[in-house]
Amino acid sequence: MARIVAVGAPAEFGLRNSLVAAFRHSGCVVDLLDLGPWSPAWLASAALRQPLLGAGFRREFRRRVDVLADNGPSDLVLVFKGALLDSRSIDHLRSRFGCPVVCWNPDSPFDSAVSNFGAGIPRAIGFYDVYITWAHDLAERLSAVAARVLVVPFAWDPEIMQPTAGREVAAGRIVFIGTGTKERIASLRSLAHLHPMVFGGLWPKIDGVDIRPPVKGAEFCRVVGEAKWNLNLLRPQNAQSHNMRTFELVGAGGTQVAPLTNDHSRFLGGDSRTVLFRGKEELESILRSDPCERPPRRPALLDGHTYRDRARQILADLNIS
Repeated sequence: MARIVAVGAPAEFGLRNSLVAAFRHSGCVVDLLDLGPWSPAWLASAALRQPLLGAGFRREFRRRVDVLADNGPSDLVLVFKGALLDSRSIDHLRSRFGCPVVCWNPDSPFDSAVSNFGAGIPRAIGFYDVYITWAHDLAERLSAVAARVLVVPFAWDPEIMQPTAGREVAAGRIVFIGTGTKERIASLRSLAHLHPMVFGGLWPKIDGVDIRPPVKGAEFCRVVGEAKWNLNLLRPQNAQSHNMRTFELVGAGGTQVAPLTNDHSRFLGGDSRTVLFRGKEELESILRSDPCERPPRRPALLDGHTYRDRARQILADLNIS
């Protein structure tokens, strides 16, 4: 029975929790090692831009490592993103648990957002034994600095994302769920005449767009399931591949309108309720159409695309049994 130490920030509906449940379902023993939350919050925020300011947080983290390591060695340390970890912290994990230290980063360390390129994340890439990413184009860039790169696509957590009866909040509406970015704000402004709804943070007021607070878990599923069309607008870091929403929207039983990429064609090209677009005119034409006129979705569409499947892939790629 393999033992895994999962290192990351606590998040109820985050990648770490989904993978921890998946590894446990596969028969692994999984111990959690929280990377944060750090206090004071202002210092943690400043350390994103100046990682040296996180020295005290790293000392506390190594103390947590020592406490957990007293339980014995592990077969794998899996770090999620690894904000504020440096070479010393990674070496400490490897030494105390006596096993490889692998980073699964659900974001690009080359992205322009400070939450992605800050906190010393790019500088630490080469100190991990393996670096996991979701996209082949990103893997090519990482291979220049990482010891080894694995491509593991995002997936679907059926314990969280499942068809759920709606509450007439977004029935018949065009919906986008996600954080506001420069590109996404521009896209929704250009679609304002279609009166879409947005659920997410960091959005400015846009005439014609109904902006609501973020939704997660069951509420996410309720909104997605009753929407007319669910928009999937990729960030620049995902523009050549896919994102978590690629699988989540389908798992929640919703429609999906997404950019045409090789990954979207490969994963969802056979989905009758996912429509891929190439440009703005094609997008608007799709959004004006009625998804009820399309055939029902194939029930087995997401077979092989759960986080349990991804956990098994990682164990096999790392020769852990």
